[in-house]
Amino acid sequence: MRHPFFRAALLAVSLLSSSPLYGAARSERELVIEETLARIKAEYVHPERYPAIEQNVRKHQQAGAYAGAGSEEEFVKLLTSHFQEISKDKHMSLRHQPNVRSLRPAAFTSTAAKREQERRDNYGLRKVEILPGNVGYIDIFHFHDDAGQAKEAFGAAMGFVANTDALIIDLRGHRGGGEAMQLLASYFFEKPFTVMELRYRGNRKVQARSFADIRGQRYLGKPVWLLTSGRTFSAGEAFAYSMKSLKRATLVGATTRGGGNPNMMLPLRNDYLLSIPIGESVSPVDGGSWEGVGVAPHVAVDEKAALGVAHRAALETLRDKAKDETLRASLARQIDALEKS
Repeated sequence: MRHPFFRAALLAVSLLSSSPLYGAARSERELVIEETLARIKAEYVHPERYPAIEQNVRKHQQAGAYAGAGSEEEFVKLLTSHFQEISKDKHMSLRHQPNVRSLRPAAFTSTAAKREQERRDNYGLRKVEILPGNVGYIDIFHFHDDAGQAKEAFGAAMGFVANTDALIIDLRGHRGGGEAMQLLASYFFEKPFTVMELRYRGNRKVQARSFADIRGQRYLGKPVWLLTSGRTFSAGEAFAYSMKSLKRATLVGATTRGGGNPNMMLPLRNDYLLSIPIGESVSPVDGGSWEGVGVAPHVAVDEKAALGVAHRAALETLRDKAKDETLRASLARQIDALEKS
């Protein structure tokens, strides 16, 4: 059974229909506000926060803030900021998306156009190479929602770096995603495990597990570095948190953005898309989460310098444990060259 995980775009169909509440005299923005509040009240993982959220929105509504917004983009930005003032939840947002219902089919529906775009995006894998000193490097900007579809691409990437002595995974531009996070985590541990527990409203719990069936060999017993930034978000943070808490990787860069609650996307009216957090993520290792605080790196550096710092650390680690003097000398030369570059 497939479980959604930190999907930046979980697709759902709004079930709200017209009612006397939505009178003809109301403006489109007022209708959007009413429907948005109704959905937050019904779906948000923290229902106890709803009264304060509504109160804050009504205050700004009565002051004319929304009616006075100069564009729909400004309107949704204002409304989102007023949600987040109370919820502190970065997965709660509203955006303007014209013809949203034609663009957002039913949940989990896969279209030919969507599959083609996912293929052209290489399922979130942007770059794979071997750095000097036999250090692997993988740049990932998104975790695909369906691990099955992403399996071949991730297998090929991990196969390319299988014979490296150390690995750097770049999450600095990572924007979130789904099950492929669990797929990638599977390569660094011998047996399947619970990567994260998802706790939904109504006390429903789902175990986000790694996979026993992967393409190619696992990357075991070799050091791993993860590059992070203030833009690293959602499923990218989940991977970083899990690898850090399990002491399987060293994080280099900046504290991540801090969006830990899984969300769903709901089309509103004809031209709006609402993201609502519907659960919480909890680590089975330490019971913690990165929601609102992010994942702190082991080595804090400017994100632009993170790759160089991690590469040097990898070379030094390999040099220090190398028993062959020729290899040690070669790695020392690589370190010197890196310092001069």
